[in-house]
Amino acid sequence: MPTPNWRERVEAETRRQRQLREEVAASARRRAEAFEEGVRELGSKKAVARETGIDVRIVRRVINEYGSATATPPDSTTEDQPNK
Repeated sequence: MPTPNWRERVEAETRRQRQLREEVAASARRRAEAFEEGVRELGSKKAVARETGIDVRIVRRVINEYGSATATPPDSTTEDQPNK
């Protein structure tokens, strides 16, 4: 089997990097959901931070950036909807 040329290798690695970014984003959303569940269970972000041994600022940032309030609905689009 011939070795792929450099263009093919660049394309393959570009695809792989895109997949990895998508996986990291999905993991961040799942982590935020877990933090949110912890907040519901323990009553505060500070309690979650204390329980997990991380700084409360990290818990706040993760929830703000990736939490359910900021998540894109699964069937939404970025296109404008036509007026009815």
